[in-house]
Amino acid sequence: MSADAGRRAGDEAAAGYAQAREHPRKPRLSLDTALGGAAPDRLLLACVGYLLAPALIFAGGFFAWPWALLAVTAGVAGFALTPGWRSAWPLGRGATLACLAGGLAWSFGCSGTHHLLYAPVDWQIRDAVLRDLALGPWPVGYVVGDVVRLLRAPLGYYMPAALAGRIGGLAVAEAALFAWTALGLALVLALLLALARQVGLRARWLVLVFLTFGGLDLLPNIWLDVTEGWGLASYWGRGGEWWARIFQYSGHVTLLMWVPNHALPAWIPALLLLRHARRAEFLRAVAVPLAAATAWSPLGALGAGIVAAVAALTGGFWRAALIAPANWLGVALAVPLGWFLAAGSSAIPHGALLAEHGLAVLPRLALFLAIEFGIVGGITLLLLRSRLLAASLAMLALLPLYVFGPGNEMTMRTGIAPLAVLAVAAGCAVQLSAGWRRWLLAGLLLLAAAGQGMEASMLTRPAWPASRDCTLPEAAAQSVFDATDWSHYVVPWPEPELLPLLAPPVMREILPEAMARCWPEGGG
Repeated sequence: MSADAGRRAGDEAAAGYAQAREHPRKPRLSLDTALGGAAPDRLLLACVGYLLAPALIFAGGFFAWPWALLAVTAGVAGFALTPGWRSAWPLGRGATLACLAGGLAWSFGCSGTHHLLYAPVDWQIRDAVLRDLALGPWPVGYVVGDVVRLLRAPLGYYMPAALAGRIGGLAVAEAALFAWTALGLALVLALLLALARQVGLRARWLVLVFLTFGGLDLLPNIWLDVTEGWGLASYWGRGGEWWARIFQYSGHVTLLMWVPNHALPAWIPALLLLRHARRAEFLRAVAVPLAAATAWSPLGALGAGIVAAVAALTGGFWRAALIAPANWLGVALAVPLGWFLAAGSSAIPHGALLAEHGLAVLPRLALFLAIEFGIVGGITLLLLRSRLLAASLAMLALLPLYVFGPGNEMTMRTGIAPLAVLAVAAGCAVQLSAGWRRWLLAGLLLLAAAGQGMEASMLTRPAWPASRDCTLPEAAAQSVFDATDWSHYVVPWPEPELLPLLAPPVMREILPEAMARCWPEGGG
């Protein structure tokens, strides 16, 4: 599709939405027609570069030179073939500055990177990973008594900050992680603003829906607190998205507070797909950002990749995508990244949900699906037509059937991208539709926002300082998650599968009898 054709398609979609507003009895609006036709531009390049830079730093620092050369060359070449170089930045100077300021504010308020506000206990481990990457050579290994382990986790999120720390020290690394998170959130805001402009939406309302999007967790939490005698006030400052106990779809406030390293590499590709999914030139290079996202969050990238595959198949671009050089360069980047992350993964808990919990889990599963996305998704589909949304809802329904990782990472992380699609679709539906269903959806989104507000109430708890002395094994030994075996963070070394791939690890000896006390002033 040419640039002129793309602009005509966008104009036709906007005209169709304007007409639908004037005549609410028209057939359901097509979100796939309204969105997806934006020509690749420099915002796309900025997003791809943001995802790609950490993957290249990681590959250059961890892999043996032949594999490092392959990965870095493939990544750089794939970026060079990404479309958008001749197009302009889609936002004005004022809007761009507003996105940057919003990213800084969003990162300060929710990301947990700076410890000036309360940080959830996941940051005990995350701080240790950043410290170990910032203060020593790569790859990182540990010797604790007779046990030798290699740090083997998705490390992309940390790599730019860790590189800054290698140069300027740990304080610089911590500041850089905050800034890097803020930049990613600024790109998310810019994508939302660009999407709103494609269909004439009020951007602030779409942004507000996205920022506060989540399930209807407030309802089961109120029920549990009342029936179990804890009282309504017990939800404040506690958080409560684990009401279903064995699976979770995290709301957007929860994601940013606990796992920005998983949220950003799923949100950005999902929003890029919503902007460009009907453009063949975008789908001919879509593997590059998806491969780069693998270094951040393999399951988050998997969710976005499934949505991308649906876009290519339903749009008729799958043949062009399969033979595109940029996509094969993305595959060349993804192979060593996937090799690193898959080695030793059989030790991570996994299996079918029904095999583990039996048929007795089905009523809880049905309630979980309805509360977390089913009700909102169903009403949104009554207001809008969208194959991407329908595929995203189907994916969300199927993901809980397979358990992978502590806390069922398959559900929590792979579901981030399809939930982002639902958030945008709901934000569009509530502005562009009419009738009682629109107001019902608006009420449900307000209820979801209230639940995310309760999640944010954790920020009222006292802040605790990051430990600058605690390595990953020490943090894991003192973590509140004392039942976790941490096989998703480390593997025994030497690991035969990784020997050909990695540069020689630098082992750090940690004496079990002299382990540092990580958080003398708190920590969760």
